[in-house]
Amino acid sequence: MHLLPGYVSLQNFAPARPSAFPVWRGSSGHVQAERRFTWDVALGAPVVSASLLIGGACRRARADLRHRSVHLRAVQVAENGGQTKVMNDREILSNLQRCYGWSPRDMGAGGNCLFLSMALQVRAEDVKDIASRSAAWEAALGDNLVDRWEDMGPRERASLLRRMAILDESEFIAELAAARARGEPLSADVEWRTRELFTDMAEEFISSNKTELAADIPGWNREALYTRVREVVSTFSLDQICDYVLLHADEYLQTTGREGNWAGSSEMAALSSVLQRPVQAYGNNWVSQDEIKLEQADGDEWKILPYFEATCYAEARGDAIRVFQTHGGGHYQMLS
Repeated sequence: MHLLPGYVSLQNFAPARPSAFPVWRGSSGHVQAERRFTWDVALGAPVVSASLLIGGACRRARADLRHRSVHLRAVQVAENGGQTKVMNDREILSNLQRCYGWSPRDMGAGGNCLFLSMALQVRAEDVKDIASRSAAWEAALGDNLVDRWEDMGPRERASLLRRMAILDESEFIAELAAARARGEPLSADVEWRTRELFTDMAEEFISSNKTELAADIPGWNREALYTRVREVVSTFSLDQICDYVLLHADEYLQTTGREGNWAGSSEMAALSSVLQRPVQAYGNNWVSQDEIKLEQADGDEWKILPYFEATCYAEARGDAIRVFQTHGGGHYQMLS
């Protein structure tokens, strides 16, 4: 089997010498940072295929195909004293500008929009020691990454960010496989990230009518796709989720590692881990929720919260990297 350079096949999994690495923390499970172990993975030459699985799709959702089942209703009171509210993109962006001073900037599409939206927010300082994680990382990312980063354009940076995400996801999946083989319970951090990975895998494979999750849903029917993803995410047990992730990890990493293929929250979590910075996504996200979460700011003002946030490190190196998702899943833009 041909492997995409940047990850290890679980069919030939054999953990190598462990090295200390901080535990992942996610938006739905912030726990105390602790030390855990990671295994190096064997990589080939730092080349990523330029083939395009689904042309021009970041989450494969067309701008004119929104989640039709969303209906306007009264503002709901959240458990933490905040609010949830149905809002469209224009209303969300108005709130983000008013409360935070942020505006969106479109960096391009072609399936690379997530990484393009992050590219200019990643500093040379953020990548200074990434290649030293292992010889495999150095081989995949090349020499003198810090010096090269300053001279790179957004597209070249985006390509390397995709490669970093796949490298980190590969290591995470190898660690998950080893923990399962030893019969160890998953920490809250690892469980959170496993569930995020499962959600992205479900969307990927259901939309392409692959694996046992396929339900013969037409590609144009986004509402049916989102309903099916929500169904499996809410009904699968943790054991079922882990088994599915490990069974289909190779195919998912091979697909997501291709230039032009969509990427999502799992890759945001991976890059939070790599860059040691928070990654936040704002906007609607029809695959997981119908309403926007808000918390009270000054006076009568309510400010929007991210629908996704990853803090996958022990200590932050910088401010959050932010993206805006348009149309609930159609496209990402830089938010600054």
